[in-house]
Amino acid sequence: MRATRAGLALCLLAATFAALPLTASAALEGVRSRDHVAVIVLENQNFDSSWGPASVAHYLNSLRAQGTFDDQYYATGHVSLDNYIAMMSGQPWNPITGSDCLAVNLWTCVQLQRLWSKGRNFADQLEIWHKTWKGYMDSMPSPCFHGDYAPTALPPDPIQGNSTAPPAKDYADRHNPFLYFPDIINNGARCTQHVRPYTDLAADLAADRLPNFAFITPDTCHDGHDAPCANGAPGGLTSADAWLQNEVPPLLSYLNAHNGELIITFDENGFSDGPPFGCCHGGLLGLPGFGGRVGLLALGPGIAPGRTVHTKYDHASLLRTLEDTFRINWYLNNAARSKPMADVVS
Repeated sequence: MRATRAGLALCLLAATFAALPLTASAALEGVRSRDHVAVIVLENQNFDSSWGPASVAHYLNSLRAQGTFDDQYYATGHVSLDNYIAMMSGQPWNPITGSDCLAVNLWTCVQLQRLWSKGRNFADQLEIWHKTWKGYMDSMPSPCFHGDYAPTALPPDPIQGNSTAPPAKDYADRHNPFLYFPDIINNGARCTQHVRPYTDLAADLAADRLPNFAFITPDTCHDGHDAPCANGAPGGLTSADAWLQNEVPPLLSYLNAHNGELIITFDENGFSDGPPFGCCHGGLLGLPGFGGRVGLLALGPGIAPGRTVHTKYDHASLLRTLEDTFRINWYLNNAARSKPMADVVS
């Protein structure tokens, strides 16, 4: 029954926007169209730690010579979940996601998203515009894996990474935004099709079937969150950089050959990067957020190599840019108040 209702809701949403005009131009709001976009999100590092001259993320910083870097890109809030949801729905910070839903179970957290964002998300937009998408989740043991999704489950959701315990180990639900949209988690078939273990990515690249949009979440050891990792690895930017050095080259090679684009950023900073802590329109009522400066790097054909821009953007700006990239000309939540990052990705 849940799947039927979710499918009906998506059909109604599609019908609502079917009459909106599509643009056949190569660019929307100055953002070039792409056949593929991949986004990699890292975790909880101050700007200088990530991008400064003393950064241990040598490989990450070496990529700046190949693309355009925005040194004034900001996060929305100061836990994980509010930032991931902002990227994929434009939803502002709220007190539930702004605490990683620690006071409620997964089921309750998802129901509250229906109220705050009306359930709308970027995955819905992509499907309405006949684009393909997947979330590739590092250490996810099976498609659409998540914590207990029952009204009676005890809070909080126990699947939070930083663990050697099977089956989830370092996979964290709160770093997987798609689980928090009712029309995805309530539709088992849809969730299983689109929310996949990261190990699927290599097979999809080899088979030339990368979706139009790929959202890639390294696990809590590989994203810089844990230091040290549960398995004894160094963690932090040391482990994150090693993971990037191993995983980015084949992905970037594919994107460069297929009119693609790679975006690498962080969910939030580590609190000590100094004011201003936010910018733009990602916060409550479209006001500035407060997740700190994190930086964003874009790579792909046509993106100027070795360029740094200083324009203030945030996660809502990223969503608007993604919408424009796929020529989706209606904007979700705070993305409607934001401007696209045309000087970064075009």
